[in-house]
Amino acid sequence: MSEQAVSTKPKYGALVQITALCIALMMYTTSVTTPALSAIAQSVGVDYEAIKLVSSLPSLMLVFFSLVGGWLTTKLSIKKCTIISLVLMAVGGLPGIFGGYEFIVASRVFFGAGYGMVFVLASAVITDLFDGSTKDRMMGWKSGVGAIAGVIFQTLGGILVAINWRFVFLCIFLCIPILLLVLFFLPDTGVQASKGPATGKFTSQLWITVIVGFLLNVFQFAYMQNMTLVILDPANTIGTALDAANILSMFTALSFVAGLVYFMFSKWVGRFTPAIAILLVGIGFLVALYAQSVPMFFVASALFGLGFGFTNPSLTLVAAAGVTHPSKTPRAISIYVCATGLGQFFCTYILNFLVGIFGFTGTRAQWNVSAYAITGGAIIGLVLLAVLGGKKATSAAATATE
Repeated sequence: MSEQAVSTKPKYGALVQITALCIALMMYTTSVTTPALSAIAQSVGVDYEAIKLVSSLPSLMLVFFSLVGGWLTTKLSIKKCTIISLVLMAVGGLPGIFGGYEFIVASRVFFGAGYGMVFVLASAVITDLFDGSTKDRMMGWKSGVGAIAGVIFQTLGGILVAINWRFVFLCIFLCIPILLLVLFFLPDTGVQASKGPATGKFTSQLWITVIVGFLLNVFQFAYMQNMTLVILDPANTIGTALDAANILSMFTALSFVAGLVYFMFSKWVGRFTPAIAILLVGIGFLVALYAQSVPMFFVASALFGLGFGFTNPSLTLVAAAGVTHPSKTPRAISIYVCATGLGQFFCTYILNFLVGIFGFTGTRAQWNVSAYAITGGAIIGLVLLAVLGGKKATSAAATATE
């Protein structure tokens, strides 16, 4: 039996589970400022291009500080790392009280540092404290919490900016009660590096998952980016801006549902979970690529949302298992998160390059590349998993007869 198969973890109750899920809430506070960008620009006297830093800086910091978060778990316990990340994020709420443009940008640097670390630690807390079916269930719930939290924070930002743009930053102070929960209820399991041999390594499973995560985010991010452009395309108007918003809301709602039922889904399809999840994303993309009516776009978003909601926890868990000893798990997650952030960052550049090569035009040009790339990749993944699974079964049977 492998080291990872032996479980010595205690069974934690509801309060610890709630605390772990609350940490995941902070992964989506970055969306609260999006509806306020125009109002902030007017108030502090900068153009709209300059104010985009408020939105883009946390995403850029995610790429770097996701790696920092993983490395820091080799020096401090996951609990202490989480406390540090939440304190850094709290700095991002200070513009709700005072400060001009330069102060806002500076505060977003600190916020982004904590944001990048939290993206790793929200998953690392779950893999550190839980195992077996509880770990799978918690990872699914984390994905579901994230889906609904993104909508809530963005909606709240739209409401608060109508009162005063500074109020949107005050939402970030949600990290304070979460920090208290972490301080009093999250178990401190010690420094990761002290839990296993220094020879613990990353396996090929992690690097394959990192490549898949990078490519998937390059291709799937175009769905959300271009939906409004496709729906409102003057050359072929399909619906209104409200229709586009509702279609994206359908995507979010089904992502939430997928997170809640992820444990049952993964138990049903087993090792094929990531490939089938990605295939659902691809099929949703294909439906959207050829859809000519609002109802068909709702169908596309439902399929895409289900696939998206299943994909996030499944790939994170596969990446987390891509180590020779569990002490390396947080760093494995940090490498995977960094790859997904890079995929989102380079999405537009890579897709525009591919669109130019293939000569696609129109508002669905990027979708032509993404839909087929994701679907084809998922089918190849299913075939490989079936073949490799068959070889393992044959090998096991041969060993048993010897």
